[in-house]
Amino acid sequence: RVKAAKLTKKITDSIQMQEPYAKIMVMGDFNDGPYNKSIKEVLQAKESLGNLGLKDLYNPFEKLHKKGLGTIAWRDTWDIFDMILVTKPLANKEDYSTYRLYQASIFNPFYLQNPKGRYKGYPYRAFSDGGFTGGYSDHFPVYLYLIKKK
Repeated sequence: RVKAAKLTKKITDSIQMQEPYAKIMVMGDFNDGPYNKSIKEVLQAKESLGNLGLKDLYNPFEKLHKKGLGTIAWRDTWDIFDMILVTKPLANKEDYSTYRLYQASIFNPFYLQNPKGRYKGYPYRAFSDGGFTGGYSDHFPVYLYLIKKK
C-alpha cells in the first residue's frame, strides 16, 4: 500500500509540475484508512481545506470516518478504505465558474446492506462461506457531488 501510494504521489507530482492548477482525483479502495501511513504520510492527504496547499490532496472522507461512518465493517467497527482524494483546485470553495467539490458521501442504501443476522447493516457481500449470497460487495461505494455555477 505504501509502494502504491508512492507511485501515486510521483504521478500526481509530475502532473502538477506541468499544470499546478490541475484538478486531480485519486480514487479507489486504498486498503488503508485515512489515518494510515500510505494516506497521511506518503500522499499527505489533509482533512481540512484550511491548511491545504496548492499541490496538496484533500481527503473529504476523513471527516466521515471521524463521525463513525464507513465503507467496510469488521468486528462491529466501521472503517473507510474507499476514498476519493482531490487537489485544491477541485476542492476550492471560492470559485464555482468550473466544476468544484460540493460534498463527499458513502452510498449505503438498504439494498446494499446485509438484511439479517449478525452482520445486519454491514455491506451485503456477494460471496461468503464459499457461496453466492445474493449480495453485491463487501464495501459500500463512495461518490462526490461536483457543482458548477449555471
